[in-house]
Amino acid sequence: MSEQAFSFETAGGIDDVLAPVRRAAETVTTQLPFVTSMTRRVLGHVERNSLDVADDALVAPAEVFTSADRFAADRQMMRRTPHVVAWGGEIAEPGDYTTKDVMGTPVLLLRGKDGAPKAFVNVCAHRGAQVAAGCGQATRFTCPYHAWSYDLDGKLASLPGRRMFDGVDLGGLRLRPLPAAEQAGLIVVGLDPSVSVAGFLDDAEEDLSGFGFDRYAHAVSRDVALRADWKLAVDVNFEGYHFPFLHKDTLAPIVSNNSVFDVFGRHCRWAFPFRNIDELRDVPEQDWPERFSGSVVYGIFPSCVLVESPVSTLMLRVYPGDRPGTCVVHMVGGALHPMNDDNDRLLAQAGFDGATAVLCDEDFPAAEACQRGAENGLENIIIGRSEPLVQHLHRGWDAAIARTGER
Repeated sequence: MSEQAFSFETAGGIDDVLAPVRRAAETVTTQLPFVTSMTRRVLGHVERNSLDVADDALVAPAEVFTSADRFAADRQMMRRTPHVVAWGGEIAEPGDYTTKDVMGTPVLLLRGKDGAPKAFVNVCAHRGAQVAAGCGQATRFTCPYHAWSYDLDGKLASLPGRRMFDGVDLGGLRLRPLPAAEQAGLIVVGLDPSVSVAGFLDDAEEDLSGFGFDRYAHAVSRDVALRADWKLAVDVNFEGYHFPFLHKDTLAPIVSNNSVFDVFGRHCRWAFPFRNIDELRDVPEQDWPERFSGSVVYGIFPSCVLVESPVSTLMLRVYPGDRPGTCVVHMVGGALHPMNDDNDRLLAQAGFDGATAVLCDEDFPAAEACQRGAENGLENIIIGRSEPLVQHLHRGWDAAIARTGER
């Protein structure tokens, strides 16, 4: 469905802004099968000055952002669902490891000798300190506190002064394993042993598989604590209604809200184009770029956001904070392939800096402003027809909480 979008005046200098993107995009060879159909849909919206919309507006109680009961229910729901936490390329080879914070749980991810991903709670069985930090290559993980050491299967391999622990069943001690799987090149974990991670991305797997996430490399990361409910921090990534106002000097001169969306079960995809995408009308479809001329944003249930541009990638993982009305956003910028030189690192850093500047300087302050409104008398939030995926996300979260019986 579609309706009229806002009209924008295209700012000067767009060709200069997009020139490095075009040059870098020429080196991308990953075939994304949806790009042609997506580009056709967007070009139709550009011609009509329209966008994909929902059937109706949605009105919901603002207490979904403020209620202590809802906060507790959100956390319980998120402990019972799988989470995408990394690109497969972050642990590309056996012995590669990385560490993540997943809703306050320290997690160690690694590639086992058999090539399968493994996940453990990053907590030493002795006194609870973390056995690994950052990322790298290892055959053992040694706790920095008392030097207890664990192998790639999480088994206790050695410890100083073993005789001082006579009477303790050391043979049963190990890092606590967590459910882990790799699908479409993404690493999926569960925070509880009862969580089934198999097939979590089935609905979106065909769409996601073309990106080559199994080759994506970690480049830079940043954690941001917000005075806003986690759902607000996710919402800002899935509608362009605010582009001409909140982003009038940043995104609006470069992109338009002639956007399209698709739903894959609980997951979703939103795409908005660069303003010069209209130039493709005069280009044969077989010569169109391999990747979409704009940004493609995936919402992976419940709170992972993947932001894909022709030459950069950004993963956001958003979790509730330690009290209602707070959250933490883990932002990871990556490269589309292993970084081999300074040029690769500079390109990844530039993509990360550009995306996170808009988020941290404009989107996240807006989320915090909405939180203040919800805490000071706002009775309902209104999610319009031009915000279809915000509606989809809220309905999905509500349904998941209803299934847990915790609401």
